[in-house]
Amino acid sequence: MNNTIVAVADLHGHLTLFDALLNKLSQRFGSDYTLVTLGDYVDNGPDVAGLLDRLVALREERGERFVPIMGNHDLACVLSMGWQGAPPSDAWCSRWAGNYWNAGKGTPRAYGVDSGQALARAMPQAHRDFLQELPWFHEQDGHVFVHAGLLAGPVAPQLEDLSQRTPLPGTHQHHQIRDKALATVSDPAWGKVVVSGHTHRPKGGRPHFVTDHRITLSSDADHTGELWAVALPERRFFKVARDGSVASGVDALQLA
Repeated sequence: MNNTIVAVADLHGHLTLFDALLNKLSQRFGSDYTLVTLGDYVDNGPDVAGLLDRLVALREERGERFVPIMGNHDLACVLSMGWQGAPPSDAWCSRWAGNYWNAGKGTPRAYGVDSGQALARAMPQAHRDFLQELPWFHEQDGHVFVHAGLLAGPVAPQLEDLSQRTPLPGTHQHHQIRDKALATVSDPAWGKVVVSGHTHRPKGGRPHFVTDHRITLSSDADHTGELWAVALPERRFFKVARDGSVASGVDALQLA
């Protein structure tokens, strides 16, 4: 069995870029690899509903070989519509609209509505269930995949906390899901490689932040039209350009 894991940075409704990447991965690895998407499927991109259709289908097709995890935009979306059957949250609707979307590119508009409450009625149940059920991290073969990163220090208590999938009070989210400062935190004491997206150009204009214990994929799709991924444990990077062409190499800087 192929032990390759491919982690994909924030997708944000960019279905065309994602499809181009999937085609390239199929050519290189066949179907025998694990696909981990690092969160943020909603908001900002051109085809949120189409992307969620594709992700729902991939879950059916790939089973355990597909692991989508929660991003901060996804969690804000679900909290706005109502967490686990709760009524829609006006507080989260307001925060989501005011602090998360690019101008004019909120997820409600993608479904033809204008609020989190209306979205709760308009979004297909399969899309809502997909977002609601997302795990908040994934651990496999010495790697931890989480949207924003981990705090320095012991890993186990952080993963135990995230495994509970319990939202924080008010309109706050866990650091590991939303804190961009974690993009460049790398702690050898983790004893694992932490892999995340969430942050655009996290290291001084370079596309990624990479150490022995940390990989932060630049989440460029909304800024440059580029989608990034990395195949592990080889650390082969993939860049999907705006025109759908895909380049790959073991040195991400050569692809920048």
